[in-house]
Amino acid sequence: MPTILRILVVFTVLLYAPRAETQPSSRIQIIPLVDHHQHVVGPGAVAMVSQQIPLQEITLPPDLAQVVAAREKASGTTDISIYTADAQILDISDAEDHWVRGSSGLKRMIEAYEPDTPFKPTAYQVDGSSGYIAGVVGDKADSPTMHFMFGLRKNESGEWKIAVEYATVKPKLEFPKPLTADKTIQVLDDAGISKAVVLSVAYWFGDGEHRGTPAEEYAQVKSENDWMASEVARYSLRLVGFCGVNPLRDYALDEVRRCSKMPGIKGMKVHFGNSGIDVTNAVHVAKLQKFFQECNSTHMAIVAHLWVRDRSYGARHARIFVKDILPYAPDVTVQVAHLGGAGRYAYDSVTAVFVDAIRSGNPAMKNVFFDLATVVTESQSDETIALITRRLRELGLHRILFGADTPAGNRPDPILAWATIRRRLPLTDAELRTIAANVAPYMRE
Repeated sequence: MPTILRILVVFTVLLYAPRAETQPSSRIQIIPLVDHHQHVVGPGAVAMVSQQIPLQEITLPPDLAQVVAAREKASGTTDISIYTADAQILDISDAEDHWVRGSSGLKRMIEAYEPDTPFKPTAYQVDGSSGYIAGVVGDKADSPTMHFMFGLRKNESGEWKIAVEYATVKPKLEFPKPLTADKTIQVLDDAGISKAVVLSVAYWFGDGEHRGTPAEEYAQVKSENDWMASEVARYSLRLVGFCGVNPLRDYALDEVRRCSKMPGIKGMKVHFGNSGIDVTNAVHVAKLQKFFQECNSTHMAIVAHLWVRDRSYGARHARIFVKDILPYAPDVTVQVAHLGGAGRYAYDSVTAVFVDAIRSGNPAMKNVFFDLATVVTESQSDETIALITRRLRELGLHRILFGADTPAGNRPDPILAWATIRRRLPLTDAELRTIAANVAPYMRE
């Protein structure tokens, strides 16, 4: 075949050969109707979380003061004589912190500091030949640029040396200003989502530390809930609100009754961990029973964050919740936040309790739903993703509600949260559509 003819044949084959599909998959057109887990944060709550206990510089014993002075002098140089031979320093210069050790690494780290960088100690402890010094980096202890800790060890000559150096950049406030409904609407629009459930953070004021007298604390709670309600009212066709409260407080039932009369407010948000709740404590359980009963009587739905600051949190806590607390709210929706965990999927034993309760036909589970706020992430293993998918099917996909959580800190906006769920979970398109179309009953009332 002549060369020119061969070229024409190849060109014709390429021109008319079947091409790979380039149109976007129909899966990306599946979008949730409602984000069931958003927050707004009012001026009072912002002021509360921005308050910090001021640190006071302390005077160290002379031998420890020499360590700090030597470390200050080493800043901006390559003098590593203040360190032990096996010392390690946390490198915070990259996006992901990591430890460095060895002379070259140590020299690189301390040389990066400005000369004579001041280290202000605020705490120390010595136990024999080991100890630590903690404090802040900067000219003022109450206005630091970084925080530090030196892990100390004595050498054979009895001199203190730094064996571990840990420094962190001063964290930015997660909520430097109020988080308004305008932001909620913005992130909803970005994701193409029509409506959202807006949860008050008023329970922050009952976080275990009494803030003034009970009356003063309750006034702050009411103010935050009122602010949330006013924000929701500005977008009444798209947003519904939930008041927040610590259910252990004596004013909790009054707040349920008060909020039940507010336009646009559909329920109460409770955070077991923030409120210091211990469901293994009979007194706490009794108060929760009254709280759930009051919500049922006033027809107020409940969003419950069940995780608590207890390393033993797990199946036992979930069983108590199902057996002794849920039955007191049989007629209203109870939305279990974060699939029963704290966000991220780390408490499968809790989810398993709910699966067993549903399988056994427990009537307390009739109106229980589960939101996916921060449950599915990019970093989870394929095994964890498979486990989450299995649990969603076992719970019943009709009970699963999309939620993204507050668009602040390391929590993704709804558009990214849903994209991660849609891409990572090996659900069929039909299953994904079921979740996307789910709307909690309180949204329809």
